[in-house]
Amino acid sequence: MRKKLSNPELEPYWHLDFRDPLSLPDDRVVRARFVVNLCAGGVTLGLLTIVGWQLLVRHDLAAQYRYWDGRIAVQRREYDELRLVLRDFMTEAGKIKDAYDLIYSPFVASDFVFEIGRTIPSRMTIDMIGYTDGTVTMRGSLAESPEQASRVLGSYVETLRKSPRIGPLFDDISAPSLDRARDGSLFNFEIVLKSHKAPAP
Repeated sequence: MRKKLSNPELEPYWHLDFRDPLSLPDDRVVRARFVVNLCAGGVTLGLLTIVGWQLLVRHDLAAQYRYWDGRIAVQRREYDELRLVLRDFMTEAGKIKDAYDLIYSPFVASDFVFEIGRTIPSRMTIDMIGYTDGTVTMRGSLAESPEQASRVLGSYVETLRKSPRIGPLFDDISAPSLDRARDGSLFNFEIVLKSHKAPAP
């Protein structure tokens, strides 16, 4: 782009001036291009800086993820080992508690079984006697007619309550279930003796 000179005038110089003002480009165009290029370069540099920062942050986060994943894997192995040790400990503690309850129970097992054998009705059979946390559970069968089964079981529960060797040891003695066996000739029953008294130390 050339300068537009409507009336170029020759001015006196102390030396010869060979410039042709009509052929020189407009310097304002040069300044505008320089400013535009400078702004574009600044924006590009800023974008490159932002992208580089994001890549650096992403790389740092990936390194932290790998580090913490490794730490979690190590801690998980230690946690699993601790759980196994704790499970074994709880198993052994349960055995110790059962032994403690058996030793310091408010009744002697041999005396209890002897009293059961002495008072049990003739047509009643005890198949299982279990003791857990102060509760004795007896399961067995009764060879009686449907009319007599309930009466015999209720009478035996009352006998246990009045027994001087069994009654005082338990707070509640009941027969929660009486069901006919599959073959129909017997009745299966359950007698539960509960004690709320804490065992003596």
